[in-house]
Amino acid sequence: MCTGIKVNFDNGCVLGRTMDFESPIEYNALFLPRGYSYCIDLTGKPLYSKYMMMGMVFRNRDPLKDGVNEHGLTGITNDFGGFNLYSKKIEPDKINISSMDYFNYALANYKSVDELEKDLPNINISTRDHKGDSILCPDFHFMFSDSTKRCIIVEPKQGKLTSTDNPYDVMTNSPDLESQTRRLKRLMDIENLDEFNSPKDLPGGYDPISRFIKAFYLNRMNIPAGNCKEAYSNFYNIISAMTMPNGFVRNRKYSSTTCTRYTCAYDTEYKHMTVKTDTNPMIYQLSFQDIEDKEKRQSFFIESEFETKKLI
Repeated sequence: MCTGIKVNFDNGCVLGRTMDFESPIEYNALFLPRGYSYCIDLTGKPLYSKYMMMGMVFRNRDPLKDGVNEHGLTGITNDFGGFNLYSKKIEPDKINISSMDYFNYALANYKSVDELEKDLPNINISTRDHKGDSILCPDFHFMFSDSTKRCIIVEPKQGKLTSTDNPYDVMTNSPDLESQTRRLKRLMDIENLDEFNSPKDLPGGYDPISRFIKAFYLNRMNIPAGNCKEAYSNFYNIISAMTMPNGFVRNRKYSSTTCTRYTCAYDTEYKHMTVKTDTNPMIYQLSFQDIEDKEKRQSFFIESEFETKKLI
């Protein structure tokens, strides 16, 4: 139930997301250095990072859910239930990896969206390892951007990873981008948005299609950002319309509620990460320059208790 958007500014873009989860979950920010073994591939071989990266994780475990690397490649993972057609076997001469670890692989190895896209034929995401055993391989798709402001969606189709240019700068969940944009265009003329009666006809639901349409419209119609700070401000204003309050959606599976657990965003100019919790309105920032010891893995925990800043 997550929503991701990209907000452009003169020298780059800000990309971020809501992390909507169906039960309470521990999360924190994580920095991973160059040369760090961030996962074991499906043949049993450790993989090491070429580039520094940081982002948000669950339970202080290595797989990033969203993040940025030292070259400004940014991205997010989102649930893609029902549409993942991953391979069921490893392929020789390819990088064989779980969907859980692919996002780390991307930030660890590529400087740009172009590099990532060109290497997709060499990546195989499989639901089984070299022994034929089932492994944890969640239903994910991915959105990436960089300093060129180019945005792509990476999705599995018929056992292969494919990339699609995403001029809409939005990603939610299933269905795929083609289906999302087809329904968007049924509702409004995207080349003439001034004629759309948004107060009356903009979807108000929190299903993936409604959120996709709403996020696209609010982002496209927002006053353009001139610099990075303005882009961050625009992002947090726009994404607030997609934020799900605790208790709004109840589910029986966990006797809990689906809600936005955190909201985060990253920029391609300064390579900052910013994050706020669902219970604390304060936005926290971390940069690679803030990391004193860049040779080791480091965890950073976010204050969840409500905080304010005094005016005087």
